[in-house]
Amino acid sequence: MTSQANRGVVYKGPGEVAVESIPYPKLELGNRKCDHGVILKVVTTNICGSDQHMVRGRTTAPSGLVLGHEITGLVIEAGRDVEFIKVGDLVSVPFNIACGRCRNCKEGRTGICLNVNPARPGAAYGYVD
Repeated sequence: MTSQANRGVVYKGPGEVAVESIPYPKLELGNRKCDHGVILKVVTTNICGSDQHMVRGRTTAPSGLVLGHEITGLVIEAGRDVEFIKVGDLVSVPFNIACGRCRNCKEGRTGICLNVNPARPGAAYGYVD
């Protein structure tokens, strides 16, 4: 599916965002295949206070950051280790994304995941992993 076009809402600087072409997501983290991940086609997203702070320039976020979180999307691809979600499912993604594999997650303490929110683009638009 890497031939798909993808777009994202990009923070350009204080008071400025733009919809731009961004890379289509891959099921990998760095150079490592991510068999426990999914790719979603974003159906809807929320705008929250943190988004407004960024647009108003009250942030240390770098220019070029792809915005968006708290999304609902359609699963279009799933890694082989994904157990409870399948292609075609409609899912919601919380703000803090726990890995599900670290010591804290395995103990049920996903709110203090050791790998929360890996370096990934936001999801206000398009496709996301």
